[in-house]
Amino acid sequence: MSLNTGMKNVVDIQGTLCLPIRIFFVKEGPSKYMSHLDLMRCMTRTIRRAGVPIWYTEGFNPHPFMTFAMPLSLGTSGLCETMDVRMTTDMPFEEVKKRLNEALCEGIRVTRVDYQVQKATAIQSAVYLITLTSDGFSGMQLRDEIEKYLSQDTITVQKKNKKKQLVDMDVKPHIISYDVTDGGNCAVLSIQLPAGNDVNINPSIILKGFENANSLSFDKCDIVRERILTESGEDFK
Repeated sequence: MSLNTGMKNVVDIQGTLCLPIRIFFVKEGPSKYMSHLDLMRCMTRTIRRAGVPIWYTEGFNPHPFMTFAMPLSLGTSGLCETMDVRMTTDMPFEEVKKRLNEALCEGIRVTRVDYQVQKATAIQSAVYLITLTSDGFSGMQLRDEIEKYLSQDTITVQKKNKKKQLVDMDVKPHIISYDVTDGGNCAVLSIQLPAGNDVNINPSIILKGFENANSLSFDKCDIVRERILTESGEDFK
């Protein structure tokens, strides 16, 4: 990999050439309970330990320049997370991946390093795989109840607005697609929801709405963000 790639590079005020790259990673297991702020601290320490030539911000307290396209909610796993950084020196992408994985904590693993192809504004939706159990319900019964709930013409839930106030919202028009299956002792829901700048629907508010509507609570609610998609339905690159 060479910095003379024809890509749109960035030059800082000191004239250092900075190549924008995108690091794809998995965040699961114990790390799904890591807040976004803690994730940023973790990645900062990892980059330093790994010796990856990353561009640092200027000023009194320089730190690695990094941005995350779609930060995860606490407790949600992600199989397609991204972190954008800028490299200042030639290093093969596979070497970057190897060094980072050797320094990362349990539950976070780099799957790929590549050029930044699309801007984060290209993201329009995300696909979640959700495993659910509830005391007294078999997987089949829970599947039928979730199917009944999601097939309603109107699904009113409470969502925080920009002022952090809870307001009623009909999320039915925003559910792009879904499929519910019987997992034996659990129900498995695959659902595609908006995840862009204009509309962003967290699946947890739909699940909470289901609990309230049916006067039950989930014993297990395992949410995994499987894919982040653009308007054309392709994976974010």
